[in-house]
Amino acid sequence: MRCAVVSVSREGAELGQSVRDALGGEITCYERKGAESGGEARLFQRTFALTEEIFPRYDGILYIMAAGIAVRAVAPHIVSKASDPAVLVMDECGKHCISLLSGHLGGANAWAREVAAAVGADPVITTATDVHGYRAPDDVARELHMRVEPLGALKPVNSAIAEGKSFLWLVDTEFPGAEAIFSRLRALGLEAKPYREDAHCGAAAVISERNLTLGAPHVYLRPRNLFVGMGCKRGTAESRIRDAFFGALAKIGAEPWQVKSMASVDAKANEKGLLDFAEHMGLPIHFYPPEELRWWAEAGHVAISEFVEKTIGVGNVCESAALREAWKGKTLLPKTKFAEATAAVAVGLSVSSASGRAMKRK
Repeated sequence: MRCAVVSVSREGAELGQSVRDALGGEITCYERKGAESGGEARLFQRTFALTEEIFPRYDGILYIMAAGIAVRAVAPHIVSKASDPAVLVMDECGKHCISLLSGHLGGANAWAREVAAAVGADPVITTATDVHGYRAPDDVARELHMRVEPLGALKPVNSAIAEGKSFLWLVDTEFPGAEAIFSRLRALGLEAKPYREDAHCGAAAVISERNLTLGAPHVYLRPRNLFVGMGCKRGTAESRIRDAFFGALAKIGAEPWQVKSMASVDAKANEKGLLDFAEHMGLPIHFYPPEELRWWAEAGHVAISEFVEKTIGVGNVCESAALREAWKGKTLLPKTKFAEATAAVAVGLSVSSASGRAMKRK
Protein backbone atom coordinates (compact mmCIF):
# COMPACT_ATOMS: atom_id res chain seq x y z
CA MET A 1 0.00 0.00 0.00
CA ARG A 2 1.06 3.56 -0.76
CA CYS A 3 0.15 5.31 2.48
CA ALA A 4 0.09 8.79 4.02
CA VAL A 5 0.26 9.64 7.73
CA VAL A 6 -1.17 13.07 8.58
CA SER A 7 -0.62 14.75 11.96
CA VAL A 8 -1.48 18.19 13.39
CA SER A 9 0.50 18.19 16.67
CA ARG A 10 4.14 17.56 17.55
CA GLU A 11 3.20 14.53 19.64
CA GLY A 12 1.13 13.19 16.77
CA ALA A 13 3.98 13.82 14.33
CA GLU A 14 6.37 11.82 16.51
CA LEU A 15 3.83 9.01 16.66
CA GLY A 16 3.51 9.14 12.86
CA GLN A 17 7.27 8.74 12.52
CA SER A 18 7.07 5.70 14.83
CA VAL A 19 4.37 4.17 12.63
CA ARG A 20 6.47 4.65 9.51
CA ASP A 21 9.60 3.25 11.18
CA ALA A 22 7.71 0.21 12.46
CA LEU A 23 5.84 -0.66 9.27
CA GLY A 24 8.28 0.41 6.56
CA GLY A 25 7.08 0.36 2.98
CA GLU A 26 5.79 3.33 1.00
CA ILE A 27 4.68 5.67 3.81
CA THR A 28 4.88 9.45 3.59
CA CYS A 29 4.50 11.57 6.74
CA TYR A 30 2.67 14.91 6.47
CA GLU A 31 3.20 17.23 9.44
CA ARG A 32 1.62 20.61 10.08
CA LYS A 33 3.96 23.59 10.00
CA GLY A 34 4.95 24.54 13.54
CA ALA A 35 4.23 21.02 14.83
CA GLU A 36 7.06 19.09 13.19
CA SER A 37 8.73 15.99 14.62
CA GLY A 38 12.14 16.81 13.21
CA GLY A 39 12.04 13.66 11.10
CA GLU A 40 11.60 13.30 7.35
CA ALA A 41 8.21 14.73 6.43
CA ARG A 42 6.29 16.98 4.07
CA LEU A 43 4.83 20.08 5.69
CA PHE A 44 1.33 21.47 5.25
CA GLN A 45 -0.87 24.19 6.72
CA ARG A 46 -4.53 23.13 6.32
CA THR A 47 -5.84 19.58 6.77
CA PHE A 48 -8.78 20.08 4.41
CA ALA A 49 -6.60 21.39 1.57
CA LEU A 50 -4.08 18.60 2.08
CA THR A 51 -6.82 15.96 2.03
CA GLU A 52 -8.11 17.24 -1.30
CA GLU A 53 -4.60 16.77 -2.70
CA ILE A 54 -3.76 13.35 -1.27
CA PHE A 55 -7.12 11.53 -1.14
CA PRO A 56 -6.89 10.23 -4.75
CA ARG A 57 -3.13 9.60 -4.54
CA TYR A 58 -2.82 7.07 -1.73
CA ASP A 59 -4.15 3.59 -0.98
CA GLY A 60 -4.36 4.43 2.72
CA ILE A 61 -4.42 7.58 4.88
CA LEU A 62 -3.85 7.58 8.63
CA TYR A 63 -5.01 10.74 10.41
CA ILE A 64 -3.46 11.28 13.84
CA MET A 65 -5.96 13.76 15.26
CA ALA A 66 -9.56 14.02 16.45
CA ALA A 67 -11.93 11.80 14.48
CA GLY A 68 -14.28 14.72 13.78
CA ILE A 69 -11.59 16.61 11.87
CA ALA A 70 -10.77 13.55 9.76
CA VAL A 71 -14.45 12.89 8.99
CA ARG A 72 -15.04 16.45 7.82
CA ALA A 73 -11.83 16.42 5.77
CA VAL A 74 -12.59 13.24 3.80
CA ALA A 75 -16.38 13.66 3.47
CA PRO A 76 -16.37 15.75 0.24
CA HIS A 77 -14.11 13.26 -1.51
CA ILE A 78 -15.84 9.94 -0.80
CA VAL A 79 -16.98 8.15 -3.97
CA SER A 80 -17.35 4.39 -3.43
CA LYS A 81 -16.20 1.59 -1.17
CA ALA A 82 -14.64 0.01 -4.26
CA SER A 83 -12.31 2.92 -4.98
CA ASP A 84 -11.90 5.06 -1.84
CA PRO A 85 -8.63 4.66 0.07
CA ALA A 86 -8.47 3.01 3.47
CA VAL A 87 -8.83 5.72 6.11
CA LEU A 88 -7.75 5.34 9.74
CA VAL A 89 -7.89 7.75 12.69
CA MET A 90 -5.62 7.49 15.72
CA ASP A 91 -5.37 9.74 18.75
CA GLU A 92 -2.03 11.45 19.32
CA CYS A 93 -1.32 9.33 22.40
CA GLY A 94 -1.62 6.15 20.35
CA LYS A 95 -4.35 4.58 22.47
CA HIS A 96 -6.94 3.80 19.78
CA CYS A 97 -6.66 3.17 16.02
CA ILE A 98 -10.06 3.42 14.29
CA SER A 99 -10.90 1.89 10.92
CA LEU A 100 -13.00 4.73 9.50
CA LEU A 101 -13.49 4.14 5.78
CA SER A 102 -13.14 1.26 3.26
CA GLY A 103 -12.79 -1.41 5.91
CA HIS A 104 -12.93 -4.39 3.56
CA LEU A 105 -12.23 -3.55 -0.09
CA GLY A 106 -9.82 -0.78 0.85
CA GLY A 107 -8.17 -2.89 3.53
CA ALA A 108 -8.71 -0.42 6.40
CA ASN A 109 -9.65 -3.09 8.94
CA ALA A 110 -6.52 -5.13 8.29
CA TRP A 111 -4.38 -1.99 8.22
CA ALA A 112 -5.86 -0.76 11.50
CA ARG A 113 -4.84 -4.01 13.18
CA GLU A 114 -1.35 -3.71 11.70
CA VAL A 115 -0.87 -0.08 12.78
CA ALA A 116 -2.29 -0.77 16.24
CA ALA A 117 0.04 -3.72 16.76
CA ALA A 118 3.02 -1.62 15.67
CA VAL A 119 2.49 1.09 18.32
CA GLY A 120 0.60 -0.79 21.05
CA ALA A 121 -2.82 0.73 20.34
CA ASP A 122 -6.25 -0.88 20.47
CA PRO A 123 -7.70 -1.45 16.97
CA VAL A 124 -11.29 -0.23 16.71
CA ILE A 125 -13.26 -2.19 14.10
CA THR A 126 -17.00 -1.61 13.75
CA THR A 127 -17.84 -3.62 10.62
CA ALA A 128 -20.69 -6.00 11.51
CA THR A 129 -19.17 -9.14 9.96
CA ASP A 130 -15.82 -8.54 11.66
CA VAL A 131 -17.24 -7.98 15.13
CA HIS A 132 -19.20 -11.23 14.79
CA GLY A 133 -16.06 -13.08 13.69
CA TYR A 134 -17.08 -13.80 10.08
CA ARG A 135 -15.21 -13.26 6.80
CA ALA A 136 -17.11 -11.03 4.40
CA PRO A 137 -16.94 -11.48 0.60
CA ASP A 138 -15.51 -8.00 0.02
CA ASP A 139 -12.77 -8.66 2.57
CA VAL A 140 -11.81 -11.93 0.89
CA ALA A 141 -12.05 -10.31 -2.56
CA ARG A 142 -9.40 -7.78 -1.55
CA GLU A 143 -7.01 -10.53 -0.43
CA LEU A 144 -7.52 -12.52 -3.62
CA HIS A 145 -7.38 -9.50 -5.96
CA MET A 146 -10.95 -10.06 -7.14
CA ARG A 147 -13.68 -7.59 -8.06
CA VAL A 148 -17.05 -7.57 -6.30
CA GLU A 149 -20.20 -7.27 -8.40
CA PRO A 150 -22.72 -5.80 -7.98
CA LEU A 151 -21.70 -3.57 -5.08
CA GLY A 152 -25.35 -3.08 -4.20
CA ALA A 153 -25.65 -6.78 -3.34
CA LEU A 154 -23.01 -6.54 -0.60
CA LYS A 155 -25.32 -5.04 2.00
CA PRO A 156 -27.95 -7.82 2.06
CA VAL A 157 -25.29 -10.52 1.77
CA ASN A 158 -23.14 -9.14 4.60
CA SER A 159 -26.25 -8.57 6.71
CA ALA A 160 -27.16 -12.24 6.28
CA ILE A 161 -23.65 -13.25 7.34
CA ALA A 162 -23.72 -11.00 10.42
CA GLU A 163 -27.12 -12.42 11.40
CA GLY A 164 -25.68 -15.94 11.35
CA LYS A 165 -27.66 -17.20 8.37
CA SER A 166 -26.23 -20.08 6.36
CA PHE A 167 -23.63 -18.79 3.92
CA LEU A 168 -21.84 -20.57 1.09
CA TRP A 169 -18.68 -19.92 -0.91
CA LEU A 170 -19.49 -21.27 -4.37
CA VAL A 171 -16.88 -21.72 -7.12
CA ASP A 172 -17.70 -22.05 -10.80
CA THR A 173 -15.76 -25.20 -11.72
CA GLU A 174 -15.82 -24.27 -15.42
CA PHE A 175 -13.38 -21.45 -14.71
CA PRO A 176 -9.78 -22.55 -15.58
CA GLY A 177 -8.40 -21.45 -12.21
CA ALA A 178 -11.08 -23.17 -10.13
CA GLU A 179 -8.75 -25.62 -8.38
CA ALA A 180 -6.37 -22.82 -7.42
CA ILE A 181 -9.31 -20.82 -6.05
CA PHE A 182 -10.41 -23.76 -3.90
CA SER A 183 -6.84 -23.98 -2.55
CA ARG A 184 -6.65 -20.28 -1.79
CA LEU A 185 -9.96 -20.31 0.05
CA ARG A 186 -8.84 -23.30 2.11
CA ALA A 187 -5.67 -21.39 2.99
CA LEU A 188 -7.90 -18.63 4.37
CA GLY A 189 -9.79 -21.18 6.47
CA LEU A 190 -12.87 -21.10 4.22
CA GLU A 191 -14.68 -24.14 2.88
CA ALA A 192 -15.95 -23.73 -0.68
CA LYS A 193 -18.28 -25.90 -2.74
CA PRO A 194 -18.76 -26.27 -6.49
CA TYR A 195 -21.51 -24.00 -7.80
CA ARG A 196 -24.94 -25.56 -8.13
CA GLU A 197 -28.06 -23.69 -9.16
CA ASP A 198 -30.10 -25.46 -6.48
CA ALA A 199 -27.67 -24.76 -3.62
CA HIS A 200 -29.60 -24.03 -0.43
CA CYS A 201 -28.33 -21.18 1.73
CA GLY A 202 -29.26 -17.86 3.28
CA ALA A 203 -26.70 -16.03 1.11
CA ALA A 204 -23.65 -16.81 -1.01
CA ALA A 205 -20.52 -15.52 -2.71
CA VAL A 206 -20.19 -16.93 -6.21
CA ILE A 207 -16.71 -16.92 -7.74
CA SER A 208 -17.20 -16.90 -11.48
CA GLU A 209 -16.72 -14.90 -14.67
CA ARG A 210 -20.29 -15.78 -15.65
CA ASN A 211 -23.63 -14.55 -14.34
CA LEU A 212 -25.29 -17.60 -12.80
CA THR A 213 -28.67 -18.36 -11.31
CA LEU A 214 -29.13 -18.74 -7.55
CA GLY A 215 -32.26 -18.39 -5.46
CA ALA A 216 -30.60 -16.81 -2.42
CA PRO A 217 -29.07 -13.31 -2.16
CA HIS A 218 -25.59 -13.49 -3.64
CA VAL A 219 -22.65 -11.44 -4.80
CA TYR A 220 -20.09 -12.28 -7.47
CA LEU A 221 -16.33 -12.30 -6.99
CA ARG A 222 -14.73 -11.91 -10.41
CA PRO A 223 -11.45 -13.86 -10.46
CA ARG A 224 -10.00 -12.40 -13.67
CA ASN A 225 -9.37 -8.87 -12.47
CA LEU A 226 -5.70 -8.00 -13.06
CA PHE A 227 -4.31 -5.90 -15.89
CA VAL A 228 -0.64 -5.94 -16.88
CA GLY A 229 1.00 -2.93 -18.49
CA MET A 230 4.19 -3.61 -20.46
CA GLY A 231 7.05 -1.54 -21.80
CA CYS A 232 10.04 -2.84 -23.70
CA LYS A 233 13.03 -1.93 -25.83
CA ARG A 234 12.74 -2.18 -29.58
CA GLY A 235 13.20 -5.76 -30.76
CA THR A 236 12.83 -7.33 -27.30
CA ALA A 237 12.52 -11.12 -27.56
CA GLU A 238 9.36 -12.89 -26.47
CA SER A 239 11.33 -14.73 -23.76
CA ARG A 240 12.21 -11.38 -22.11
CA ILE A 241 8.57 -10.29 -22.23
CA ARG A 242 7.60 -13.59 -20.63
CA ASP A 243 10.17 -13.14 -17.86
CA ALA A 244 8.86 -9.65 -17.08
CA PHE A 245 5.20 -10.75 -17.13
CA PHE A 246 5.67 -13.74 -14.82
CA GLY A 247 8.16 -11.86 -12.66
CA ALA A 248 5.64 -9.07 -12.08
CA LEU A 249 2.90 -11.52 -11.08
CA ALA A 250 5.28 -13.35 -8.74
CA LYS A 251 6.02 -10.13 -6.88
CA ILE A 252 2.35 -9.74 -5.90
CA GLY A 253 1.60 -13.44 -5.45
CA ALA A 254 -0.75 -13.62 -8.44
CA GLU A 255 -1.36 -16.28 -11.10
CA PRO A 256 -1.61 -15.92 -14.91
CA TRP A 257 -5.29 -16.93 -14.91
CA GLN A 258 -6.08 -13.78 -12.90
CA VAL A 259 -4.94 -11.53 -15.77
CA LYS A 260 -7.72 -10.25 -18.00
CA SER A 261 -5.67 -8.29 -20.53
CA MET A 262 -2.40 -6.48 -21.28
CA ALA A 263 -1.65 -2.97 -22.49
CA SER A 264 1.12 -0.71 -23.75
CA VAL A 265 1.70 2.49 -25.72
CA ASP A 266 0.82 2.48 -29.42
CA ALA A 267 4.51 2.89 -30.35
CA LYS A 268 4.84 -0.79 -29.32
CA ALA A 269 1.92 -2.01 -31.43
CA ASN A 270 4.26 -3.76 -33.90
CA GLU A 271 6.66 -5.30 -31.38
CA LYS A 272 6.77 -8.96 -32.43
CA GLY A 273 7.93 -10.28 -29.05
CA LEU A 274 5.07 -8.52 -27.26
CA LEU A 275 2.44 -9.59 -29.79
CA ASP A 276 3.66 -13.19 -29.88
CA PHE A 277 3.62 -13.46 -26.10
CA ALA A 278 0.08 -12.10 -25.84
CA GLU A 279 -1.07 -14.55 -28.52
CA HIS A 280 0.60 -17.54 -26.85
CA MET A 281 -0.97 -16.57 -23.50
CA GLY A 282 -4.36 -16.12 -25.12
CA LEU A 283 -4.60 -12.58 -23.73
CA PRO A 284 -5.93 -9.50 -25.52
CA ILE A 285 -3.44 -6.63 -25.67
CA HIS A 286 -4.45 -3.02 -26.27
CA PHE A 287 -2.29 -0.08 -27.32
CA TYR A 288 -2.98 3.55 -26.39
CA PRO A 289 -1.62 6.87 -27.71
CA PRO A 290 0.85 8.75 -25.46
CA GLU A 291 -1.51 11.68 -24.87
CA GLU A 292 -4.15 9.33 -23.46
CA LEU A 293 -1.66 7.53 -21.22
CA ARG A 294 -0.35 10.90 -19.94
CA TRP A 295 -3.79 11.65 -18.50
CA TRP A 296 -3.83 8.35 -16.65
CA ALA A 297 -0.26 8.86 -15.45
CA GLU A 298 -1.20 12.26 -14.02
CA ALA A 299 -4.42 10.97 -12.46
CA GLY A 300 -2.55 8.04 -10.89
CA HIS A 301 0.41 10.20 -9.79
CA VAL A 302 2.83 7.62 -11.16
CA ALA A 303 6.61 8.12 -11.17
CA ILE A 304 7.82 9.73 -14.41
CA SER A 305 11.03 9.24 -16.41
CA GLU A 306 11.99 12.39 -18.33
CA PHE A 307 14.02 10.32 -20.80
CA VAL A 308 11.07 8.02 -21.60
CA GLU A 309 8.76 11.02 -21.88
CA LYS A 310 11.05 12.72 -24.42
CA THR A 311 11.47 9.47 -26.37
CA ILE A 312 7.91 8.14 -26.43
CA GLY A 313 5.70 11.00 -25.26
CA VAL A 314 4.63 9.55 -21.91
CA GLY A 315 6.93 9.28 -18.88
CA ASN A 316 5.75 5.89 -17.61
CA VAL A 317 4.42 3.45 -20.18
CA CYS A 318 3.68 0.28 -18.25
CA GLU A 319 2.00 1.71 -15.13
CA SER A 320 -0.13 4.26 -16.97
CA ALA A 321 -1.14 1.54 -19.46
CA ALA A 322 -2.09 -0.83 -16.63
CA LEU A 323 -4.24 1.88 -15.00
CA ARG A 324 -5.87 2.72 -18.33
CA GLU A 325 -6.63 -0.92 -19.00
CA ALA A 326 -8.06 -1.37 -15.49
CA TRP A 327 -10.15 1.78 -15.97
CA LYS A 328 -9.12 3.83 -12.94
CA GLY A 329 -8.13 0.76 -10.98
CA LYS A 330 -5.49 0.66 -8.29
CA THR A 331 -1.82 -0.07 -8.84
CA LEU A 332 -0.76 -3.35 -7.23
CA LEU A 333 2.75 -3.32 -8.65
CA PRO A 334 4.25 -0.02 -9.86
CA LYS A 335 6.69 0.17 -12.75
CA THR A 336 9.23 -2.61 -12.23
CA LYS A 337 12.32 -3.08 -14.36
CA PHE A 338 13.32 -6.44 -15.79
CA ALA A 339 15.87 -7.33 -18.46
CA GLU A 340 14.87 -5.31 -21.57
CA ALA A 341 11.28 -4.83 -20.34
CA THR A 342 9.20 -3.13 -17.65
CA ALA A 343 5.91 -4.29 -16.18
CA ALA A 344 3.23 -2.98 -13.84
CA VAL A 345 0.02 -4.55 -12.53
CA ALA A 346 -3.29 -2.86 -11.69
CA VAL A 347 -6.40 -4.36 -10.16
CA GLY A 348 -9.74 -3.38 -11.69
CA LEU A 349 -12.64 -1.66 -10.02
CA SER A 350 -16.34 -1.89 -10.76
CA VAL A 351 -17.19 0.24 -13.79
CA SER A 352 -19.64 2.44 -11.90
CA SER A 353 -17.26 3.37 -9.09
CA ALA A 354 -14.31 3.85 -11.40
CA SER A 355 -16.28 6.07 -13.74
CA GLY A 356 -17.54 8.09 -10.81
CA ARG A 357 -14.04 8.77 -9.59
CA ALA A 358 -12.81 9.60 -13.08
CA MET A 359 -15.60 12.15 -13.55
CA LYS A 360 -14.95 13.69 -10.16
CA ARG A 361 -11.23 14.13 -10.86
CA LYS A 362 -11.69 15.85 -14.23
